[in-house]
Amino acid sequence: MHDLKNWGILLEDIPPEGLKVEFENISDLEKDFNIKKPFSGYFKLKKLGIEVKVEGFLKGVITLKCDRCLTSYDFPIEHTFKLDIKPRASLNIEEEKELSEEDMEVSFYENSWISFYELLKEEILLSLPYKKLCKPDCKGLCPICGTNLNEAECKCKVHKKESPFAILKDLLSNKNLEKGG
Repeated sequence: MHDLKNWGILLEDIPPEGLKVEFENISDLEKDFNIKKPFSGYFKLKKLGIEVKVEGFLKGVITLKCDRCLTSYDFPIEHTFKLDIKPRASLNIEEEKELSEEDMEVSFYENSWISFYELLKEEILLSLPYKKLCKPDCKGLCPICGTNLNEAECKCKVHKKESPFAILKDLLSNKNLEKGG
């Protein structure tokens, strides 16, 4: 595939029996991801009127940067998903409403064009962890000297931040002294 941005299908080109699109060795997703091992997988599409039901699977490895220690690490992705694709025109932006769990599994298309490229990027993003950690017990960086505490200990003294209510303790002890007790 030379130009992934044009990778997709028109709604009317999906046959009544459905369509399975398999892909492999996809590593050119702009600068959105640092791909270590190219993505492979499939999309199964089933047209129901103007909506399309999609089942899919993707597998690959991307390189992430740890939120605590800023070290790069490989993050394997094996992600199975199901979603509905609806015309963007059906999205009522005027009214404000709370999204249900069912609404969260919806994507949209414009001008009868279903972009596999956008679908793949969206599902990769959804499979990423909220907090990116190189390991669950990552110690992070020293806030004073910047040493990676997973690799070495530093000599800095890190003062524990006191509770904002610690001053109340001092006020109470001063009152007790004034009362003579």
